[in-house]
Amino acid sequence: MKQLATLFFLILVVQGAAQTNTEIYLFDLMKTEDDTYELTGPLNISKNEGYDNQPSFWPDGGSILYARTVNGQTEIARYFVASGKTKIITNTLQGSEYSPTPTPDGAISSIRLDTTGLQLLYQYDLEGNAKVLIEDEVIGYHTWLNENQLAAFVLGEPSTLKIFDLKKGKSEKVAENLGRSLHKIPRMKEMTFVDKSGDNWIIKMLDPKKGTTRELVRTIEGSEDFCWTPNGEMLMGQNEKLWMWNRYKGWTEIADISRFGLQGITRLAISPEGNMLAIVVNK
Repeated sequence: MKQLATLFFLILVVQGAAQTNTEIYLFDLMKTEDDTYELTGPLNISKNEGYDNQPSFWPDGGSILYARTVNGQTEIARYFVASGKTKIITNTLQGSEYSPTPTPDGAISSIRLDTTGLQLLYQYDLEGNAKVLIEDEVIGYHTWLNENQLAAFVLGEPSTLKIFDLKKGKSEKVAENLGRSLHKIPRMKEMTFVDKSGDNWIIKMLDPKKGTTRELVRTIEGSEDFCWTPNGEMLMGQNEKLWMWNRYKGWTEIADISRFGLQGITRLAISPEGNMLAIVVNK
């Protein structure tokens, strides 16, 4: 009964989120002389009523996956930077897709919430054909660590962070009470997540092989979404402000998107070359 109640709660949360109006803006991101960043040229790449969210760059930086509202549910969309065109990859009549993410082998992994309440992690080819990746686990968010392993936010009371080895068919719980933002650190084996077990939310670094964690820094107050730059810095939003963290200066405010008439920064995704930043904003 507890698992059913937890699943029903997630369905309510996701369906409620799907009713909000969010847009994805793509910015040019440039490193400045004072070792910070400048945002320019915002472009609305979703331009769509409803929930358009959870962007993720393709490894070559040429396109962006995201969850897009289509006919009252969410599908996997792919925006091509050079042409400005969008391809809707899925047409799932029995459910909605969330958190589309490139896989190491060139496919797409995504959470699918069926109208029956079943929620599983699937893999899709580029034409939308699907197969289940992980059975019997209610996964909310995930990130790939390598071609065989992924880290996932597993729904429950409390939520848990698990490392799944798809080749071996095994999983291991490594943390509890975490946030939705999971990211592998560029050019490193470690990953990061937000520990929300205390009053102060902490970004922690996890060594998946050893199962050990250590604290990096407190989040900006009230914020949990972040991304890593290729240079090993973190970006995080708070309302209209964009902040940067590095190990030498801590958190520094680097931009205010209200000058573009935008507000409510949530999720972030940066291109592999570090020259473009996708920001989800509230309309």
